[in-house]
Amino acid sequence: MVSGSGCDESSGPRLMPALLIKMINKSRGKILGVLALFLVMVWYSIYREDSFYFPVQENKTVCPIGEVERKAAQLIGNYTRDRPLFLQLKDYFWVRTPSLYELPYGIKGSEDVLLRLLSVTSYSLPESIQSLKCRRCVVVGNGHRLRNSSMGDTINTYDVVIRLNNAPVHGYEQDVGSKTTMRLFYPESAHFDPQAENNPNTLLVLVPFKPVDFQWMEAILSDRKRVRKGFWKQPPLIWDANPEQVRILNPYYMEVTAAKLLSLPMKQPRKVKQKPTTGLLAITLALHFCDLVHIAGFGYPDSANKKQTIHYYEQITLKSMAASEHNISHEAVAIKRMLELGLVKNLTYF
Repeated sequence: MVSGSGCDESSGPRLMPALLIKMINKSRGKILGVLALFLVMVWYSIYREDSFYFPVQENKTVCPIGEVERKAAQLIGNYTRDRPLFLQLKDYFWVRTPSLYELPYGIKGSEDVLLRLLSVTSYSLPESIQSLKCRRCVVVGNGHRLRNSSMGDTINTYDVVIRLNNAPVHGYEQDVGSKTTMRLFYPESAHFDPQAENNPNTLLVLVPFKPVDFQWMEAILSDRKRVRKGFWKQPPLIWDANPEQVRILNPYYMEVTAAKLLSLPMKQPRKVKQKPTTGLLAITLALHFCDLVHIAGFGYPDSANKKQTIHYYEQITLKSMAASEHNISHEAVAIKRMLELGLVKNLTYF
């Protein structure tokens, strides 16, 4: 029987593929557009995730010139950028400047050995830093918070990377970066091989706490008989460093850190002596020559957490700080005040 439509019923299924292909051809542009939009959304979500955790690049183009000085003046009385970062021979040879305090807050009583030491070291900032219109600085602490942080690439983007003591870089680059512009240390915290954990042009900045620190450095650089007494831990007897890269930190910055940030007296009873940590000192230093100051790897575990390690590179716990001359709770308050003022920015939780 022939249907009323005059068409063979079996022709319907054969027409379906052809119609489907025709519809796809008409919608090809729309499908490609949706696919492209989907890929853009995936890329953007990944970018947002990365930038959410490490929003450092936003400061690359905008430099807050004068902002650090303005905010630092609210925290540090008589704040000035006129003081040199490092000691230089002309200040103690041609013009004898009397110092009110002994080390670590002044050089009183250590002038002679200091003169000899300054004759073989330098004092200038590298031209690559001196000429910057905007000095973007990060102070990298040694805290456990840096472990598995993946902050290395972010840290490497800063113009000036300041590190502390003997904290290693090799083997930890993914978390702490590989760039070191300046390393602050004292004899007991000096890495036995400074070339292993620093860049060839890294400034090695001696933080003098006591007269014997000058004597140790002079003996090392002049290859004289090593000084062995007067240290709480034996410093390196061989320390292969280029004297041109060595700097002597101006004790003025230790004085500012102690007196202005921690309200410590400059003259303390022999049994009480408290001193700032190298970390807080490094932040103070950065506040006096940088246009932007960020910090990473600062903060200690809660005092009740006896088993939490305090450094990203070793297993010692807060118990090791019990006999130190540092008041870490007091320092935490000082850093939190800086964060509240927007004077510094924290890249890792504090």
